[in-house]
Amino acid sequence: MLINRTRAAAITLMAMIFVQIPLTHSTASKSHINVYHILLLLMPMLYLPALRYLKFNPATAFLGVMVMTSLAAAATYGGGLRSTLIVFAATSYFLGVVFGRKLHDVELRKIFIWMLGCCIVFLVVRDAIYAGQLGAVYARSETASSILYMSTGGRNIEASLLALLSILLLGTRVYPIAAFIALMTSATMLSRAGLVGVAISIGIAAYRTRKTRFYYLYSFLAMAMVVLVVGMVLSSVIDIPVLDRFNLQAETNLEHKNVGRLALWTSAGSALKQNIFGYGVGNGVPLMEQISGITFVENNVHDIYLQFLLEGGIQSLLLFLVVAAHIVLSPAEGQQRNIKAFLVCYLMLAFIEFSGYEAYFWFFVGMFYARNDMRLTQLKLDAAERAKIRRNKFRKLPAPSPIQDPVHA
Repeated sequence: MLINRTRAAAITLMAMIFVQIPLTHSTASKSHINVYHILLLLMPMLYLPALRYLKFNPATAFLGVMVMTSLAAAATYGGGLRSTLIVFAATSYFLGVVFGRKLHDVELRKIFIWMLGCCIVFLVVRDAIYAGQLGAVYARSETASSILYMSTGGRNIEASLLALLSILLLGTRVYPIAAFIALMTSATMLSRAGLVGVAISIGIAAYRTRKTRFYYLYSFLAMAMVVLVVGMVLSSVIDIPVLDRFNLQAETNLEHKNVGRLALWTSAGSALKQNIFGYGVGNGVPLMEQISGITFVENNVHDIYLQFLLEGGIQSLLLFLVVAAHIVLSPAEGQQRNIKAFLVCYLMLAFIEFSGYEAYFWFFVGMFYARNDMRLTQLKLDAAERAKIRRNKFRKLPAPSPIQDPVHA
């Protein structure tokens, strides 16, 4: 694959939104500024003529409503560094549209393989640097805050990203490698979302290589249920840390300490009772802290649907649900199938993880819509060509010969 400007830009951007290299950290907003943030600000300048590719669709409508909601809420609730997240989401979406239009399926498949290579290099280098602290890197140790993970969101997002990346590699020879790395990372880091993401990835892979329509799907579900039941039985006899991560009692105990997802969701519910039309991007957790009097470690509520309801209001959440439904229900082909599977997996994990403003999510949303527009355009052209062929055949048909009168025959 020749590396021209577009391919080089795509490889660089996609590698940086997966391997997130931090530049600085704000303790006030609990946010990092990474290399990809700089790329998302500068790279759109190279593709300004591509603005013509942007079309009105559920995704652009959602982004527009979120921007207007945030501007309206800023007059009352103010804003901060995290308010700029919507800007990066929008530019990421735009670049996804650009590269979705400019790159062919073969090029995308090769770029996804390059991304896996970048992730593997990062993991090898990181593990070499922290060779004496691998227990802290891969165990759920609270002493690992200074360790550099693939995502600035920490070990859980790293595991989830590897699971999501494996989905992009479905149908390639390197898929087993990607799935194995994601599985081992999620298991050792005890990442619930990572394990669920790997299960989804393997399930999709099994379904696509089925002997009959539902053979592998049902086999996978049956095996998963057997493993789950055996694991639950064993956990009552011996301690299995990875199963403890799925213990809701542990989350309840965390809630009593004002930490964890249940504490976040409870405080978010209290904030929504005062305002259901949105506090503005980035204002969700700060307003929750003011209302509840609790200081949270997290900067988001670990549920993007609740996050969008809290910060964008009911109007934004409804639009986002339209986006999700459109992605799930739209047919796809080629590499768009993998992109669609990536987005569906993200939307499933989003009930327990992510903030909703991640660059990798909106980048692939943009790419999905770009390729969907191209597919619809091609379908219209094919339909027009078939209609033209039918018209030409009709014109070339010989005129029927006149029926002779038998009297004059």
